[in-house]
Amino acid sequence: MCTLLMTFTPQIAVVGGGPAGLAAAIEAARAGLTAHLYDDRSALGGPAYGHAAKSTLLAELDAAGSRVVLHHRATVWGIFEQRTLAVWEGDRAEIVRPEVMVLATGAHNRAVPVPGWTLPGVTGGETRAVKPGQRVLVAGAGPLLPVLASRLVRAGAQVVAVLDAAPSGRMPRALPAPWNQWALSGHATADWDTLRAARVPFVESRAVARVVGDETVREVVTVALDEDWRPVRGSEEKLEVTAVCFSWGFVPSIQLSQMCGAEHHHAAELGGWVPLVSAEMETTVPGIFSAGDGAGVGGAALAVLEGRIAGIAAATRLGALSPGAARSRSRPHRAALAPLRKSRDVLGRLIAARPGLAELITPDTVICPCEGTTAARVDQALDEGVGDLGQMKRMTRAGMGECQGRMCSPALAHLISHRRDIPLEAIAPPSIRPPVTPVPIHVLATLPDEQT
Repeated sequence: MCTLLMTFTPQIAVVGGGPAGLAAAIEAARAGLTAHLYDDRSALGGPAYGHAAKSTLLAELDAAGSRVVLHHRATVWGIFEQRTLAVWEGDRAEIVRPEVMVLATGAHNRAVPVPGWTLPGVTGGETRAVKPGQRVLVAGAGPLLPVLASRLVRAGAQVVAVLDAAPSGRMPRALPAPWNQWALSGHATADWDTLRAARVPFVESRAVARVVGDETVREVVTVALDEDWRPVRGSEEKLEVTAVCFSWGFVPSIQLSQMCGAEHHHAAELGGWVPLVSAEMETTVPGIFSAGDGAGVGGAALAVLEGRIAGIAAATRLGALSPGAARSRSRPHRAALAPLRKSRDVLGRLIAARPGLAELITPDTVICPCEGTTAARVDQALDEGVGDLGQMKRMTRAGMGECQGRMCSPALAHLISHRRDIPLEAIAPPSIRPPVTPVPIHVLATLPDEQT
């Protein structure tokens, strides 16, 4: 039975228990505030960067004591009137109205559709689905490729190759030195050592053109890519594999920042559409901050620094810190943040998915797995005059499934960009309505009439 609690008004609410959210809550607590942290997972640290929390943040969280109130398995499924959070926690539905709010919503995996990508045996960065002994190909773009490949090798899989769509010879110069400054999902130098010891080929400027199989994967056809990531004719090669692990990087999760009315802009190096934020990580809505991958994909180290800055700024907004004290506390974090952002921007531009990949899509390629929408249906809608994601959703049902467009919207935008020959920034993200994630109908029924 779900009951609606009385409206709760904390000093500060932090949405997301990854590195940015933890850091924000810790800094707010250090300033003497009580921060309520909401995360829909049972373990803190976020799905991609859990190691970062284990290294230092969890110890800092313990030191904060009761100043940080943890809400595990708490789903924030909507924002109303800019700063009213609708929360489902356990068997309770809650209305939370914080004085200030930090959105540390993270990011989700980017999907790049190719023929056969929905076959059993194809995963999007989920290594646990690959069994020991399987012949697996790791493909996509970005610094997570060696991380995933090394995990698979250590788990007993036979990694036949790692394919990176990024241009040949340019990746090493784009990464911070040493590699470990990026601090994505483990010890990067150890990952490369593992791959070298296992003699796993690392091939750049190449991608999967199609996955072949019936009930499971049998083989893949790979293809060379040019500078714009368009397939090079005559370069196809076949590989016998039983699994494929794709990693095309991440897309910022901006659904809640959209719902609160913050302004957004498109930045390819940050992963796509992100909220506009100030130097203090404040959005265009006063008192609402955004930090970490939800404000631009950049890895755990960068997320921690942005979270600390947001937490300090939020405490200052509430009067817990003077402007001078805030500047003093933020100064070392800003100094450490500058070089990481510079490296992130270079790397982000290099690995940003380019519309040329759309040339790999065939008419029967599934674009929206939730609704089974194919490229042929999308092209039909384009021929009928559809020009944006909202119209595409209404015409084809793409984006109406359980993930609510998180998986297919970026892919649809790239397809529209390619077909229409228009820049990605001209294609606005789809409008968002609650719930931003599936919740039981009885949770929706508890919402007060004025919020519906």
